[in-house]
Amino acid sequence: MKSLFVAAVLFISLSSSASELVRLYEWSPGNTLAPLILPVKISETPEQAAQRYLQNLDRNPELMELFEGRLPDVRMSGFKPLDEVTRESRALLLANLPKDYTRNSQRVENFQKIFAKAKHSSYILPINANLGLSQSETRDLFTQISEKFPFLVAMGGDDVEPSLYKKQNTHSRNTIPARDIFEIELIKSYVTREKGFLLGVCRGSQISSVALGYKLIQDVPFHVGTDVSHGNDWHEIELKPTKNNILASLLAEGQTRMTVNSLHHQSVIFKEGGPLQLAAHGHDGVTEATEFKNGRGLLLQFHPELMNNDLGSKILWRVLKQKNVVMPGRCGKIFSF
Repeated sequence: MKSLFVAAVLFISLSSSASELVRLYEWSPGNTLAPLILPVKISETPEQAAQRYLQNLDRNPELMELFEGRLPDVRMSGFKPLDEVTRESRALLLANLPKDYTRNSQRVENFQKIFAKAKHSSYILPINANLGLSQSETRDLFTQISEKFPFLVAMGGDDVEPSLYKKQNTHSRNTIPARDIFEIELIKSYVTREKGFLLGVCRGSQISSVALGYKLIQDVPFHVGTDVSHGNDWHEIELKPTKNNILASLLAEGQTRMTVNSLHHQSVIFKEGGPLQLAAHGHDGVTEATEFKNGRGLLLQFHPELMNNDLGSKILWRVLKQKNVVMPGRCGKIFSF
């Protein structure tokens, strides 16, 4: 009987492997803060996959403009298959700037430190990690990320290309459409599968919201005013009750305000009827936080990983706890209103 059980498990494992078009490898070149996640085609070695990625990056003028014409300095070494037994303790950070490939990314370092205290390992998904993959291989990459990473972090960074939320560019800066399209498609896939928790920070909140069908204010000082300084300052935000009260649970009874940092000039235009609930706003009405109705996401306009105080750490500990909460049912309308 035992041998039949083992054979059945082996058959399921082999069948699953056979259906995968890419395999996920950890790539630790020695000069990054966390291992990169590298999709490797069935027909190639990890070294060939890394070369494929860098060669296709070098051939993409739009992305090379982001890298100022210089490929990231990553060595062809430190490859190993992503193991199958530590899923629940993984956090995947979406790279969107060249510094994420170095040891000089303060945000990656801070995320990693806090996650490590919670016994979570941090990984970095390279910018446009699907370079050189077919559409079907890209879909498989997205599926495996949903299956193997219960916590996805869309970090801060540059503005989102306005055409992706059907607006002309009037105030957006440093937009890279190819990068944004990749992130949007990945986030859509991750959210639709409802197998993990999504944390979006600043740009991460904005691009996640665009993926869900929301639009953005392209320049808060121009469109809203300067009563609240959003550029590089700290200010109070007013919390709102939500279905899951992810943020509100951090405050003492009767309290509704917290003070957060602010490093942005754009923000999400919240609209009722979608998959998000308004969780916090500024005194000027600017959206500061939203939560997924199904409990599987928190989108923040501010940066808890850069607050360097007890509140910032509490927020990240809270979302790590929330990711383990199984929320039944779907979040209703996704990507439309």
